[in-house]
Amino acid sequence: MKQIRISSTREVAQHQGQRFVCEWMEGSLMNRWLLKNRLAEALEVHGTGSHWVESRDIQPVRQAATA
Repeated sequence: MKQIRISSTREVAQHQGQRFVCEWMEGSLMNRWLLKNRLAEALEVHGTGSHWVESRDIQPVRQAATA
């Protein structure tokens, strides 16, 4: 499974806030659809190359030690 998020350039984040930037979320079909629309809006407002979608593999959770 993957996780996804929207990132932006440092300049956009510092000067224009982080309205479109988000934290890592599950790469489900619904979340991908949501970020696709959000990314389109971010690029319309801030211009090409200002925001992008990143993805990563979900890190497995380590099991708690049993006593």
